[in-house]
Amino acid sequence: MNFLLIESLYPEEENFTLHRDNIGQQYIFLHFLTPVTAILKGHEVDITPGGCVFFGMNSMQHFSSRICGLLHDWFHADSGCVELLKKYGIECETVYYPEDSGEITRIISEIQMEYTHKGRHYREAADALAEHMFIKLARSKDNDKQMPSSCFVYKDRFIEARALIHMDLRRQWHVREMAELVNLSPSRFYYIYKNIFKISPQQDLINKRIKTAQVLLMENKLSVEETARLTGYTNQYHFIRQFKQITGTTPGKMRSEKI
Repeated sequence: MNFLLIESLYPEEENFTLHRDNIGQQYIFLHFLTPVTAILKGHEVDITPGGCVFFGMNSMQHFSSRICGLLHDWFHADSGCVELLKKYGIECETVYYPEDSGEITRIISEIQMEYTHKGRHYREAADALAEHMFIKLARSKDNDKQMPSSCFVYKDRFIEARALIHMDLRRQWHVREMAELVNLSPSRFYYIYKNIFKISPQQDLINKRIKTAQVLLMENKLSVEETARLTGYTNQYHFIRQFKQITGTTPGKMRSEKI
């Protein structure tokens, strides 16, 4: 599969609207980190943060961000995308909510870096990353089937709450404060959150902080101290310890390798 264009964490202003009558001979993938309204299969659909959509060849593409600025990951790919769509049963103009939305951003960012630096076997590396992403999307279809019905009714509210939490990493979140976003008790919130996302809210937040830190270190060349502060750590040594536990390396070493 050849990536024609690709961007991670791409921003647009509030009230941004994109409309194409025909996208031509390409496939377009979008991962929304903020809420949008899109037209899919002729119907207006509200997509909550974390939603992923493919648009197929020669299709109409329309989406708008009405209530806030837009933040999203996206790529344009050639017809080589078809094989992976068929292999994993991914349908165009259907919204998928992967278990870990942050993982999609990380994958897109890594593919973007492969195409930017064009190191040895960069296309093969990008294809391997893309296949991993398709697997994540395919698995999202199974998540709904395995979820208790008592939790499923809360899914959209929890996706929105999770997005708000992950967009404010510098805040010192406690489960009680998270639960207030959906008007539930901390214990009930914890139970539903773990059933929907297959991870505790605290560990999910830690993972998001560390993945965001990786992007900041690799793309912005920030100091370890500044990266820790921007991702919600008041103790730099606590940040370094958790970073190494999750990534297998220290933030200082990762930063020095990318400079």
